[in-house]
Amino acid sequence: MISASKDSISLSEQQHLEDKIGKIAEKIRAQGEKRRLLAKVIREAKKDFKLPVDDEKLQLVESEMVYKVGKAPLEDLTIGGVDGGVLNKPLHGLDLILVRAIAAIFSYEDGELVSADYHPNEMPIPQLINVHEPLNSRELDVLVGMKRQLKELKVAEEALEAPNIDALMLDGSIVPQYTDHSSGARLRELYKEITDSFTDLYRKCRNRDVLLLGAVKDSRSARLVKIFRNKIFSKVLENADLPEAGVSSLDENKDVLTVSRDTAFLDYLLEAGERSFTFAYADAPAHLLEDLKDWKNKIFAFYVKPVSYDRPARVEFVADPKQVSEKAGRAASLINSLSADHEACALPSVLIEADARAALPEEEISILRDNIADRLEPSTMLDLRRERRPF
Repeated sequence: MISASKDSISLSEQQHLEDKIGKIAEKIRAQGEKRRLLAKVIREAKKDFKLPVDDEKLQLVESEMVYKVGKAPLEDLTIGGVDGGVLNKPLHGLDLILVRAIAAIFSYEDGELVSADYHPNEMPIPQLINVHEPLNSRELDVLVGMKRQLKELKVAEEALEAPNIDALMLDGSIVPQYTDHSSGARLRELYKEITDSFTDLYRKCRNRDVLLLGAVKDSRSARLVKIFRNKIFSKVLENADLPEAGVSSLDENKDVLTVSRDTAFLDYLLEAGERSFTFAYADAPAHLLEDLKDWKNKIFAFYVKPVSYDRPARVEFVADPKQVSEKAGRAASLINSLSADHEACALPSVLIEADARAALPEEEISILRDNIADRLEPSTMLDLRRERRPF
C-alpha cells in the first residue's frame, strides 16, 4: 500500500489555506481603501482648518496638518550619518557579541557630493565582547542592543569633531527605547551609560549648532494616528466646511485608525514632498523619557514623504519649544534633498552608506568562535543544541 507523502497536503487543507490567504488579502485591501477615503476627507478639510495648538503641553506645536517641503540647497554643507552592526552567538557557558559602528561624513558644494570621509575609518575592526554571566535570552537581546547603541553614540560624539559639520543623523530614534532595563545590575548600568551618552550628544550638538536628527526607517508607532483620533477628528467635524458626504465618510472610516500605524495612514495622507505636523515626544510612555531630565520636553517628531513609492519616514529632532517649526522645516528639507535620488527609498544617502559599511557578515562571528574553540578541549565550548543537530 502506498502511503501519502508526509509533505503532501490534502485538498481540503489546501483549500483552507487558499481561503485564509484570500481573506487576509481582502482585509488588507479593505483597510487600505478606508485609509484612502479618510485621507481624502482630511486633505479636503485642511485648507480651511487649523490644528488646536497647545502651547502648554506642546502636544501639537504647529497649526497645519500638512506642510509642503522644499529641498535644502546642498551647498557648502557637511552631513554625518551614523549606523552600527552587531552579531551575537549564544554558546553554552559563554555568549559572544561582535559590534561596530561607523560615521559616514558627506561634504557637498554647489549641489554635488565632493568628498566622503569615514570615522573611525572606511571599514572599522569590530569589537569582540564576551559575556560570561548567566542571562536569559531576553536579557541577552537587550544587552546586545545596548552594546550596539553605546558604540553608535560614541562614534556619533567623535564625528562631531569633523570640520564644519552641519547635521548629524542617527539611524533610529534619538530616545533610548529600552523598556526592560531593570532586571539586573549589568543592564541598569548600561542603560545609565546610554541615557548619559544621549544627553551628552544633545548638549554637544546644541553648543555647536549641529542639527541632530534620528531617521526611523520602519517605525511601528501609532502616536500620530492617536492624535488624529483624540484631538483632530472632532475639531474637523466642528470647524471644517465639509459636505455631507465628507462628514459621512469621516464617520464611516475613522475606525480604521484603531488598527493603523502612523506610516500606513500617512502614506495616503501625504504626497511626495510633504511632511506632517510636528508633535512632541513628551506624551510617549514616561519610562522612555524620564531619565533624559530637562531634555525630555525638547524632543519632537514628524513624518516626511520624500519620494512617491515609499512610505513616509519618521524623523526625530531636539529643539527648544520656540524653535520647533524652524528646525522641523530645516530638517524636512534636508531629508528631502538627501532621500530623493531613488523614488522607492525614503532614506538619506548618508545613512544608506553608513548602514552598508557597518553591516557585519554572519560568518565573522563563526570564525571567531572556531578560533577560540581550537584553543580548548573539544567539549569546553559547545554550540547550542538547536545549532548542532546530528541529522
